[in-house]
Amino acid sequence: MVAPAHEVLTAADLKFEPPHFPLAELAAAARDLYDLDGELRPLNGERDQNHCLESESGERFVLKVSGAAEDPAVVDFQVQALRHLEQQVPDMPLPRVIRTQEGADLGHIVARDGTRHIVRLLSWLDGVLLDEGTPPRTGALQNIAAFQARLCLGLRGFFHPAANHWLPWDISKALLLNPGLHAHAGDDALALTDGFRERAGTKVLPQLKALRHQVIHGDAHNDNVLYAHPGSDEVSGLIDFGDMCFAPLVQDLAVVAASFARVSADPVGGAVAQVAAFHALLPLEDREFELLHDLMCMRLVTALLLYDFRIHATEQPAAFLAEERPKLLQVTQQFLALDAAEMAEQYRNASGIATTKSSAGEVADAALIARRNRFMGPSYQLFYEQPVQLVRGQGTWMFAADGRRLLDCYNNVASVGHAHPHVVAAITRQVATLNTHTRYLQRKVIDYAERLAGTMPGELSVCLFVCSGTEANDLALRIARTVTGKNGAIVMESAYHGNSNAVMALTTADYPADERPDWLLAVEPPNLYRGPYRAGDEDAGDKYAALLDPAIDELGRRKEGLAALFIDTIFDSNGTLLAPQNYFEKCYARVRAAGGLCVADEVQAGFGRLGDHLWGFADYGVTPDIVTLGKPMGAGHPVAAVVTTPAIARAFAARFSYFNTFGGNPVSAAAASAVLDVIENENILQNVREVGAYLRAGLARLKTRYPVIGDVRGKGLIYGLELVADAETQRPLEAEARRMRDLMLGEGVLIGSTGRFENVVKIRPPMVFSKENADTLLHALERSFAKLR
Repeated sequence: MVAPAHEVLTAADLKFEPPHFPLAELAAAARDLYDLDGELRPLNGERDQNHCLESESGERFVLKVSGAAEDPAVVDFQVQALRHLEQQVPDMPLPRVIRTQEGADLGHIVARDGTRHIVRLLSWLDGVLLDEGTPPRTGALQNIAAFQARLCLGLRGFFHPAANHWLPWDISKALLLNPGLHAHAGDDALALTDGFRERAGTKVLPQLKALRHQVIHGDAHNDNVLYAHPGSDEVSGLIDFGDMCFAPLVQDLAVVAASFARVSADPVGGAVAQVAAFHALLPLEDREFELLHDLMCMRLVTALLLYDFRIHATEQPAAFLAEERPKLLQVTQQFLALDAAEMAEQYRNASGIATTKSSAGEVADAALIARRNRFMGPSYQLFYEQPVQLVRGQGTWMFAADGRRLLDCYNNVASVGHAHPHVVAAITRQVATLNTHTRYLQRKVIDYAERLAGTMPGELSVCLFVCSGTEANDLALRIARTVTGKNGAIVMESAYHGNSNAVMALTTADYPADERPDWLLAVEPPNLYRGPYRAGDEDAGDKYAALLDPAIDELGRRKEGLAALFIDTIFDSNGTLLAPQNYFEKCYARVRAAGGLCVADEVQAGFGRLGDHLWGFADYGVTPDIVTLGKPMGAGHPVAAVVTTPAIARAFAARFSYFNTFGGNPVSAAAASAVLDVIENENILQNVREVGAYLRAGLARLKTRYPVIGDVRGKGLIYGLELVADAETQRPLEAEARRMRDLMLGEGVLIGSTGRFENVVKIRPPMVFSKENADTLLHALERSFAKLR
């Protein structure tokens, strides 16, 4: 191999001569060295003569014979690295070195010209290469990067005297600066890379010595990575350890990202995804982030110049060099056009690393908002005066594109925390196995339906699966109308039950009262703070329930009748209200006497949000006829359900069949089942009770110090702070509630606002919220209320 990079590269330096032993001699060597007889099939190899050896028992191996000029120390380096990996990461699908009959790692075979060649036998790895012309999906790219991170971890602590050998592909050895390489480069390549080669020599290479170094694989590309089966994203093995070297650790990631950028549909996006996946297992240091993009460019530039050198300076260049060059040139140009510092920020952001917001970042946010408005339309709305771009979530925390870590006190969708590893693993396993619909028999959704039904009281035991709370309430309305033969519905004033055409009518919070259809009536919710019947009135529950009577009568006069009462057991959109204890019992009795069904909308309260029971209605000792579930059911995965009784289900089925393409698919069932696992195994209800009580006490203390807080109400881990001008008039302060959202964002905490007048600060964190999280929230509220004055 060539001497140091300052010596001029020649064609001889890249001329590899693998041996050409006849099959009979190779078979004899396999028999003598390893006591193996079988069929030999040639495999590709640039420097070694490689064959697949399939023994008489059907077991397969790779027989490798090195060229006579191959340095025995380098071969030993490769073998000892594989031995080290076998001990450190025995579960990784990597080649294993098979010992000779005498117990040696290496054997030898002598050619007819008297030259002596090293022989190795490696285990066979099952798998397939990615189909040529098929770009790897993002999942595959991430899996490859994660695989290399594990490999780097496995190689930690390993060294060998030959690890510092010179390789043309070791970018830290700076072959891209070699004048011998430039002599045969195309004019387009030289013009494109001229400025970067100067930068690499003066700015990048001097900094590499300060980076973490270790032995790296250094050669993960599309022809060396095996997948479980065609079309799979699962990495089933890695081959070719001939380019291992001692180099900067981050160089291995740069090689992966640059190599796969050449075959990716989105080269830059794929590289960003791979950096995040690598960092998740093997965290990068800040200076490694700083140099990472330059290292990727060094790999691409080195590849481009080497391609040209081999095309023009070697005899009979391989056809793939000319075929692949146009795409290589294009990707190199794309990466060189990017600003290394900006890319370092992107890599950090994707990896959840905090950075300082810059004016450039604000411009980028404005551009993103403009694109959103153009391609998604004006109907979508954003929170905050200065919208926040989120890139990652973990537990109770969310991470912004500008690097801020934000405590999530708003999103009940991530019920058991963002990216809970058990939920993520369940989704990942199932999506890699099967995803289909309920017209095929499959166990996963049946097991979950049985398990979900087991959490319900009484006859509630039949589950119909949908994708969202809107779909659940839409189906519940359809069932109620079918079963009762009536059309009318009653909801609360300022209710929210979804946004489909039918269910939007139930969402009285979102449109004027004079536009309500004849089949719908709304009554006052049990607001004990500002409603007609208030705290201290012992008959408030009876009085609020009695408001149903004129509504039921009116629906009768309109010839609609009462099909269903839809009611949220925490009255979230109404301002986070808690009803008097007897309210639901009295309401249910009236509805059933009128021939209607009672629908408990558990999208907010369900799955333990209130702490004492899994379901909010259980707090009031009632059993609904239909239960609708949504947001928290899959902890971020879109899955929802309607649960009802066998009698109601049969009556509905007598008129209509039901099917939902995605409702009840195995991936959704796996996600939902994993959420129940977490709730049970991590004592989520106990946490909700204990942390909820701690938080409520802290909120009550804030109320004594800030008169703007007119009322504190809620339970478990959902609370509302109603902001008013004064206790006497209770004038709602909508603008102040909006301002509190922005002030709290400035404190690094996400909250919301709700209520008929949008003057209620809403606190609704993931249910893994801790007392430490509660302290963070309370301190932020203290500072924000002080600024609100």
